[in-house]
Amino acid sequence: MKTKADFDISGRTIAWEFLGVLTQGSKSEAFKPNDHEHDEDACVPNISPRERLKRLIGGVIPFAFALAILTWQISTNVDRLWRLPLSILFVSATSGFFQWRDKT
Repeated sequence: MKTKADFDISGRTIAWEFLGVLTQGSKSEAFKPNDHEHDEDACVPNISPRERLKRLIGGVIPFAFALAILTWQISTNVDRLWRLPLSILFVSATSGFFQWRDKT
């Protein structure tokens, strides 16, 4: 027996409803994930505001530094291969920014 998992707009699978019908009869509510579990208001940050500020600074400084170097490389016609190491700075800036935004 194959089970096809289709996703509706809210992200819940139709398979959850299918499993609920098989086990509970017509009561599929027992197998649906709670909608309140995924609310952004219920998210509790696990770091202090001071640590979040460190993450933001750790994202902004590498981004500004990489952008300045990239601007210099473009204006002086440096070989394009030298732009590749800047990806490390851009990735670290992205990581710091997303850690700040997600409060982790």
